[in-house]
Amino acid sequence: MTLLTMTYGYSQCACCAGAGTGSSNGDYNNGILTLPKNKWVAETYADYRTINQSNTVATAKADEEETPLKNMLITSFGVRYGLTNTITISALIPYVFLHTDTGNDSGLGDLVVMSTFNVLNKNNFSLALQAGLELPTGTQKSSAFDNTTVVVGSGSYDPMVGIIVAKRWDKYTLQANGLYKQTTKGFHDNYYGSIAIQNVTLNYRILGAKTSCALMPTEETDKPTESTPDATTKTTSANLSWSVFGGYYGEWLDNIKEEDVVDDNSGYYLGYATLGTTLSYKTWSFPLTASLPIIQNMNGDQNNGGFRIRLGIIKSF
Repeated sequence: MTLLTMTYGYSQCACCAGAGTGSSNGDYNNGILTLPKNKWVAETYADYRTINQSNTVATAKADEEETPLKNMLITSFGVRYGLTNTITISALIPYVFLHTDTGNDSGLGDLVVMSTFNVLNKNNFSLALQAGLELPTGTQKSSAFDNTTVVVGSGSYDPMVGIIVAKRWDKYTLQANGLYKQTTKGFHDNYYGSIAIQNVTLNYRILGAKTSCALMPTEETDKPTESTPDATTKTTSANLSWSVFGGYYGEWLDNIKEEDVVDDNSGYYLGYATLGTTLSYKTWSFPLTASLPIIQNMNGDQNNGGFRIRLGIIKSF
């Protein structure tokens, strides 16, 4: 979550409010909700987001010495671990780069720790529940590009709950998840808005195994014997996987309160159409997602969100 502590600043930075909240949820869309026991996954992401400055708010307050954001890059690094075959624990932390026409800034965001519990797995249908906590590791500092304060994070301990469902067919996987974070009072007792996200994705496997190569058993267990006539072909098929996916991503942010006064020019509901692809080789996966806004319900006077591009690198151990 990244916010600027001025009213106009809110409207410029609201589009990154969900930066650290379950930011990797949409990248596993192959029906695997929890990792196998003792399996490790390391993941890193680069999430580029633009802000539409064509709205009148971008120019109406130019004399207030508050520079509107033009775009941002949200990088993040996380790890996951299969505690059991049905319980996975994870941690993810973002680092945010802000860009304006008059200067740039950056800062460390809030650390998210999460547990995912697979409670049902039957007939290619899976259901998992999530519980987590966002920790106040994000920084607060003076802006490098104007006279506002940059707050990267909320400054509070914020509980999170979620649900994930998946249904698998031969080459298709339908997956949906919802996640809610209850934001508590943070820096200077300000309330930076609770967040709810929704994501629905249909994945089609073009090539390779039914599950992501990065989450398949180790090469020792997959390796065909020398007596197998098509050993080379089977090894290549098991090592390489390619899929495409599309769907919908929604993000709701509550109004911000400063000294218990509601900022009417904050909060929104944004809906995005998403399209992407994932290429996996052995224990590596590379998801790429492009998102275009189709719903923009911004509260008060704010600039709209623009397109988003997200690239991930995932490695299993």
